[in-house]
Amino acid sequence: MWTSIANLKENLNKITLDVHGDDDEELEIYGSENGRHSTFSDRRNSHTFAHSKPVSFSSLASGIDSPFNSEIGRYRAEIKKLQESEAEIKSLSVNYAALLKEKEEQIFRVNQENGSLKQNLNATNAAPSAARSEISKVSNNGINALKGKGDQSANRQHKSTSLVKNCYAGNQMSNGLSSKHDEELADLLEEKTRSLEAIQASHESQIKQFKMELEKEHDKLVNVQIRLQEEHKLNESFQEELKLLKSDKDKRSAELSKIRNESNEKTIEISRLQKELNRQEDESSDDTMENMKRLVATLEKENTHLKMEKNELEAALESSKKASTDKIDPIPSENLLENLICVEIDYCCYFVCNTLNPYLLPE
Repeated sequence: MWTSIANLKENLNKITLDVHGDDDEELEIYGSENGRHSTFSDRRNSHTFAHSKPVSFSSLASGIDSPFNSEIGRYRAEIKKLQESEAEIKSLSVNYAALLKEKEEQIFRVNQENGSLKQNLNATNAAPSAARSEISKVSNNGINALKGKGDQSANRQHKSTSLVKNCYAGNQMSNGLSSKHDEELADLLEEKTRSLEAIQASHESQIKQFKMELEKEHDKLVNVQIRLQEEHKLNESFQEELKLLKSDKDKRSAELSKIRNESNEKTIEISRLQKELNRQEDESSDDTMENMKRLVATLEKENTHLKMEKNELEAALESSKKASTDKIDPIPSENLLENLICVEIDYCCYFVCNTLNPYLLPE
C-alpha cells in the first residue's frame, strides 16, 4: 500500500512539473508571437505611412486583412480557453496532492493506534500468565515445606497434619481466588479483544474506503492527464495553424506592398505623361496661334491682291465700255466680271480650307 501511495505521489509530482513546464513554454511562445506580431504591425504601419500616396488602398487592405484577423482572434480565444482548462487541471492536481497527504496522515495515525492497541493487548495477555506463575510458585513452596517437616518427630505429627490441612485449605482458597481472578482477567481480555477486533475491523474498512477513494482519484487523475495531453496536442495544432496563417498573412502583405509600389510607380508615370501632354498641348497651341497669324497675314495679302485685281478689272471694264461700239452688249461684260469675282472667292475659300484643315480636324 505504501509503495502504491509513493508511486501515486511520484506520478502526481511529475504531472505537476509537466503542467508547469507546458505553461512556461506556452507563455514563452505566446509572448514571442505577440512580439513578432507587434513588430510586424509597427513595420507595416511605418511602411504604409512612408509610402502613402493620393491613391487610397485602405479598402483593399481591410478586405484582405479582415479574415486573417478573425481567424487569429478565434485561435487566441481557443488558446485562452485551453489555458483556463490547464489552470483548472493544475488546481485539481494541487487539491489531489493535499487530499493524498491528508489520507497518508490518517493511515499513519491508524497504524500508530493499531500498534498501541497491540501493545496493550500483549500487556493484558502477560498479566494473567504472571499471576498463574506466582500462584504455582506459592503452591510448590507450600508442598515442599510440608514434605520437609514430615521427617521430624512423631510428637509433631498432629501439628504437621494440621499444618498440612491448613496449607491445603489455604491453597484451595488461593486457588479459588486465582481462578476468580483468572475469570475476570479472561472476561477483560475477551472484552479488550472484541473491542480491538471492532476497532481493527473499522480501521480496515476505513483503509479499504481510503484505497477505493485513492483508486477513484487515481482514475480521475489519469483521465485529467489524458485530457491535458489531448488539449496540449490540440493547442500545438492550433499553434501550427496560427503560424501558417501568419506566414500567409505576411505573404499577402508583401504582395500588397508590392502592388502598392507598382501602383505608386504607375501613378508617377501617369503624372509625368500628363505633364508631358500638357506641355505638348501648350506647344501645339502656340504653333496653332503662329499658323493662324501667318494664315491671317496670307489672307490679308490675298485680299489686297484680289482688291487690286478687282480694281484692274473694273478699270478694264470701264475702258472696254468706252472703246466698245454699240454692237457690243454691256451685259455680258458685267457677267464676266461677276464670274471672275466668284472664281477668286472660290479660290480663297479653297485656300483657307486647305490651310486650316489640319488644325480644325479633331484629334
